[in-house]
Amino acid sequence: MNKQLATRIMSWHIDNGGFCNGPADYQAHALRLLHEATELCLACGATPGQIQGVGANECAKHASRHSPGEIDFDSIGEEIADVAILLGVLSTYTNNPIVSHVDTKLDVLLNRQWDADEHGVLWRRRDEEPAL
Repeated sequence: MNKQLATRIMSWHIDNGGFCNGPADYQAHALRLLHEATELCLACGATPGQIQGVGANECAKHASRHSPGEIDFDSIGEEIADVAILLGVLSTYTNNPIVSHVDTKLDVLLNRQWDADEHGVLWRRRDEEPAL
């Protein structure tokens, strides 16, 4: 990701009340990412059962190495890299260039209203959600 786009992303986040005050907030930001990753899996045709199976396997693998709720500072960067690399691979194979899609999506996000939770994670205002 280029520096200009990264700056634009963080400006959107901070301007809408987002923050991260350290380790206590990392979990909440990572779980927010999981929401979006789950939507991506579903958009690519994964079933809920497949998603749950992968989640259960990863949780079991992690539990064999770490205490519940423990932050693995040594692994955060490596896992972020894995996510970025695999997102790049999927982006290429599906012909969906990351930078142009992120830039376009930011235009959409800038026109929405956001609420930050107690960890600085942004969530779309409930009164803006489409009725089901």
